[in-house]
Amino acid sequence: MGALPKNKITSVERGKRRRGNRPTVTKDTNSASVPLHKQSLVNDILKKVGIKK
Repeated sequence: MGALPKNKITSVERGKRRRGNRPTVTKDTNSASVPLHKQSLVNDILKKVGIKK
């Protein structure tokens, strides 16, 4: 592979330029609770097994 000219923009750089200063949205891992539609089901199972009173 030959040397790139000084003003050549690589595809990686082009992607970074398109993205700009967009903030990265990270998933909040602390609030991984049981969804509302599953709470009663899980609660019933835990009661029957005897883990939860």
